[in-house]
Amino acid sequence: SGLGALLNRPSAALSHAEPVALLATDINRDAAVATAKTASANALSIDAVHSDLLSAFRGSCIDVLIFNPPYVPTSETELDEAASSGGISASWAGGPRGRLVLDRLLPCVGRMLSARGVFYLLGVHENDPEELMRALSRIGMQARVVARRRAQNERLFVIRAERLLGEAKHAGDGAAGGGGSGGGG
Repeated sequence: SGLGALLNRPSAALSHAEPVALLATDINRDAAVATAKTASANALSIDAVHSDLLSAFRGSCIDVLIFNPPYVPTSETELDEAASSGGISASWAGGPRGRLVLDRLLPCVGRMLSARGVFYLLGVHENDPEELMRALSRIGMQARVVARRRAQNERLFVIRAERLLGEAKHAGDGAAGGGGSGGGG
């Protein structure tokens, strides 16, 4: 999930609203456990699920999707080593252009979001935010960069995407499913 600390803020804000279910997924069991512990230590109700991307969810059920993929560009060799080690490097090693996991998720976003769903994506400049927004546009999403920040040597961005008007009824049209392995979620 990589989002344990990040989920604390919306969880705390939503705790006074109508009932919500906050779920975090990660293909790394240790990361899912760490997310659950972080939530518990902060007296928050977040269920952490050991799962590959969105495979644990049915379509059109997600109102807010926050995705923090392994986005750091790495060589194929470094990616293979990270994946086989099961260590922390698997949480950031993103393969060429840092998009291996991200490119698996994008086709699924439209069919997984509810009619009013919103998608937030954290990435690094090398992931090519303009190209990502064009890819989201092709699946009926309107996307824009809502934040940019430099963190040491990384130039980070956050993209916010939502359905174009009239696209909700076509949420699943042409979307491919996810599967296989990868990090993030």
